[in-house]
Amino acid sequence: MVDAGPEGGAPETGQALGRVGATWSDVTDVILTHSHADHVGGLDQVASKAQRATFWAGAPDIGDILSKAPLRPASEGDNVRGLRVLQTPGHTKGHISLLHEEERILFVGDAVGTVTGTMARAPSQFTADAAKAEVSLRRLSELQPARMLFSHGPEVPDPVGQLRELLASTSGD
Repeated sequence: MVDAGPEGGAPETGQALGRVGATWSDVTDVILTHSHADHVGGLDQVASKAQRATFWAGAPDIGDILSKAPLRPASEGDNVRGLRVLQTPGHTKGHISLLHEEERILFVGDAVGTVTGTMARAPSQFTADAAKAEVSLRRLSELQPARMLFSHGPEVPDPVGQLRELLASTSGD
């Protein structure tokens, strides 16, 4: 499972698990892309339901995640259930993205999102270090994923092309 969602979101997550034929007991790992409340606010509720799961987060963000769930550091190159951890700081100091290499699917967390069908940088007021965020976006564009999955916004066609267009534009909101 990627991210725990906001506080109170576990019932909706449980319904989504059901739609794919799974239950909370099938959740073995929860990987947190970063420390913002819309991604970790529901962590304690998720931990109470997915009692056998291991919880992961980028090491620099662990101290900012308020939870009773024990968190293990996810470091560059680690493999968690077939997902390679990529450190992509900027949005937060410990932001991570996840690459399923075989399928070429990239989970970008909040490194980038989509708004009305177009890729967009995270809003500046929620970005810890804009310069590091740009470096992370350039790194993601070099991975050549077939698909990018965003925490905010739906998939877009030609995600690498769109990301490169975004990088060519001026930074900011």
